[in-house]
Amino acid sequence: RPMTCPFQYQVYLNRQRSYRELPMRLGETSTLFRNEDSGEMHGLIRVRQFTISEGHLILRPDQLEEEFKGCLDLAKYCLGTLGLLDKCTFRFSQWDPANPNNKYEGTAEQWEEAQRVMAQILKDLDVDYTVGIDEAAFYGPKLDIQYKNVYGKEDTLVTIQIDMLLAEKFGMYYIDENGEKKLPYIIHRTSMGCYERTLAYLIEEFAGALPVWMAPEQVRFLPVTDRACDYCADLARQLSDLGYRVDVDYRNEKIGKKIREATMEKIPYMIVVGDRDMENNTVSVRLRTGEDLGAMPLADFTAKLKAVVDSKSLDLN
Repeated sequence: RPMTCPFQYQVYLNRQRSYRELPMRLGETSTLFRNEDSGEMHGLIRVRQFTISEGHLILRPDQLEEEFKGCLDLAKYCLGTLGLLDKCTFRFSQWDPANPNNKYEGTAEQWEEAQRVMAQILKDLDVDYTVGIDEAAFYGPKLDIQYKNVYGKEDTLVTIQIDMLLAEKFGMYYIDENGEKKLPYIIHRTSMGCYERTLAYLIEEFAGALPVWMAPEQVRFLPVTDRACDYCADLARQLSDLGYRVDVDYRNEKIGKKIREATMEKIPYMIVVGDRDMENNTVSVRLRTGEDLGAMPLADFTAKLKAVVDSKSLDLN
């Protein structure tokens, strides 16, 4: 399965469609495959099996700009939430009529019209972009959201593509208000790109210290002595029941070693629990940055954790 497009088109094609049903927005998270050359593969950034959330919007020509804006807003929201948007740039990827490989479908007139429409949309949306000749998809121009990794290499993270050609090839008509058969436009879009590639960029961007809301382990309890293990287990269970990712370091090791290892593993919150905490029904909170927040009731820490996670904050406080 190289792409999701033909499969989603079959949903549209399962019966005749009216103009009143458009736009039809289809989306799925799917596993795709590309037979990349071995020399092209690079960690999680370029792989042969990958996961993507891809959508196709089938719409009338008069709906194109509004739906394109919605796709761009979605991509900006996702990348902004992940903390990657500030490093992104935009590229208007166009065809090259002199392309020696002749990879493009359609006529010159169709391409000029598609690129004229897209240029007007980008102008209306005040998108600051560069132009990439011969970077278009074979069926239409696209807006590529480009990201520079920590080494300065630029890759495409998200694409939003205008397609005026494939609907005819797949026989995807709709009946307009006059009872006539018309061809829709299609927008191909992703929201946060290939999961594996985006994850690689997140690991690089944050040097492994992922924001709390996406950290694989959000809280680690560190009992100072064996006497605190049951207390820690009970508190960890309370946080786990609330949906947080929690672990307890039960090892018979010095507390300094437990703190060092948790810090090196980039655990956002370390909860150090000793005899005094058990006596006072408190927990002592440390951040992976080395900051000590002192002792507090578990309820206070839980409220703090909830605020950070719910807000998708990139900070620990």
